[in-house]
Amino acid sequence: MKQELLSRMNKLRLTMQEHSFDSYIITSEEDIWYFTNITYKPEERPFILIITLDQEPIFIVPKLEEIHVQKGILEANITAYWEYPSPHGANWHDILNEFIPKLGKIGIENNAKIEVFINIEAQELTSSSLVAEQRKVKSLYEIDKIKWSAKITDKAMGDIFKSIYPGACVIEPFTLSRNIQTDLIKTKQFDPMTTSLLTVVWPAPGSAMPHSIPNLDDRFGKGPNVAMSYYRINGYAAECERTLFLDSPSKDDEELFHHMMEARTKALSVLKAGVRAADVDSEARNYLSKNGLLSNLLHRTGHGVGLGNHEAPFLAEGSEEVLKEGMVVTVEPGIYIEGVGGYRHSDTILITKDGYELLTKSQLELEDVTIKSSNTVAKLKGSFIRRMLKIT
Repeated sequence: MKQELLSRMNKLRLTMQEHSFDSYIITSEEDIWYFTNITYKPEERPFILIITLDQEPIFIVPKLEEIHVQKGILEANITAYWEYPSPHGANWHDILNEFIPKLGKIGIENNAKIEVFINIEAQELTSSSLVAEQRKVKSLYEIDKIKWSAKITDKAMGDIFKSIYPGACVIEPFTLSRNIQTDLIKTKQFDPMTTSLLTVVWPAPGSAMPHSIPNLDDRFGKGPNVAMSYYRINGYAAECERTLFLDSPSKDDEELFHHMMEARTKALSVLKAGVRAADVDSEARNYLSKNGLLSNLLHRTGHGVGLGNHEAPFLAEGSEEVLKEGMVVTVEPGIYIEGVGGYRHSDTILITKDGYELLTKSQLELEDVTIKSSNTVAKLKGSFIRRMLKIT
């Protein structure tokens, strides 16, 4: 881990030199974790990490976190401020501005809060995106971690298929992530600060609104239900989504499912290093447009995955990004029919020199996502859950 963090920091220093920065200010929780592996929750209190070219990093933290961050893997000049807010002279920006004259030409990651930016008293402060750019391409260490998260994400999707049945209520799939968490705890591979486990199924017809929030007592029927295992495990994310049916799909279901899969195939057919992200999106969009379904597309073809479940690069028509080997993205063109439901698969995918590698590998084809098993044990568990929660 120490070598990985040093490699990340040295890579940033090389980029800083290319941009003529003597120092670089990082403020977001994910970005600081990326360089330090220190977990914390900032709440309203700012944390400021300053990377310089030839000295150990400066880390400005609230007093109550000072001892905690000293347990970090890399050496740093840790300086604490009292509180938020503090009396004049003891605020975080008072402490930070004492360092400013010695930092030379300063860059700051452009996700810094405006409060931070306006309180830095520097003659020249340049907003940039060096960290976001660096995070797009994953190291071998990161790829290994994401693959591990993807494997568990696939397991969660398998659990959904084993536990869902006609008449189950929305709350039931939510409980499945508890078993994943228990397994992580048992094997001592659980960091509660950098782990988020979401296992859900959006029932039709509400699945036509991909970011809607169903009622927990809504029931699953035969339409296109959209299942999601949306995980971040010990800092590294993966996602898998599948459209599933609890009864024989109708002719319309079959046709729309086919078009969704073809749009997915079109996008995957051009996915590799050196291709424009917008062109991957265009492949899916153009297919749906030719088949009269563009108005039923509500979002881009995909997004990056890494420390966050959603991060750059974005497979979208407005993107100027050229994809690189080592990036990790999703591919998930969707078709949404109001009053019927949504048709969407999503996978976490590693971009390689000559193509791609699927990191999530759950069942894809219509026959395989049509659940024929009665899932009797799941029905018994569901009945117990509903009684406990007084859901009729």
